[in-house]
Amino acid sequence: MKNLPNTLTVIRIIFAPIVFIGLYSSGEWVVIGLVFFILGSLTDWLDGYFARRHKLVSGFGQFADPVADKLLSGFALAGIAASGYAAAWPVVGIIVRDVMVTSFRFWGLSKGYKILPSKPAKLKTFLEFFSIIGLIGYIVLGGKKEGFWLGTAILAVVFALALFTGIDYFWKNRKLLSMTAPVVDNRPDRPL
Repeated sequence: MKNLPNTLTVIRIIFAPIVFIGLYSSGEWVVIGLVFFILGSLTDWLDGYFARRHKLVSGFGQFADPVADKLLSGFALAGIAASGYAAAWPVVGIIVRDVMVTSFRFWGLSKGYKILPSKPAKLKTFLEFFSIIGLIGYIVLGGKKEGFWLGTAILAVVFALALFTGIDYFWKNRKLLSMTAPVVDNRPDRPL
């Protein structure tokens, strides 16, 4: 039980590239990608549940859990875009935002400052995972990619929410940005 949350996190990391391979391939591989994405999403809920219920929060878990989440969703989004069911720009935007926010949260932890996810950020994550499952489901059901604009539209909404929550993270925690700001020497006699 002690290592169960961390084991579930590692499983989610392993599932992430399998999801991409499944989506980038065709036929039954897409079904496999969907199954692994759903299982990976369940491990996210389960590791949090067990960690909180049994007070098994660890340094590894605090680091690896958000990384595993972003890898799973990032590989799935990349697979959807690479398969032609959505444009690349909202996918790139979501992934860049996730990398920046996750890096910022780790940097905060290194300074002893914990940045908790906000309610809009949790909504963004839910909408993102729900959208991914819906889009993969469309692919599994044999949906055509030619003229399919809905995938891009859905991910554009997710990107807009991701952008808003990303700005919100940095704004609400802006004092962290000034913690390591360089000291400017304004003395008139300083060397040039």
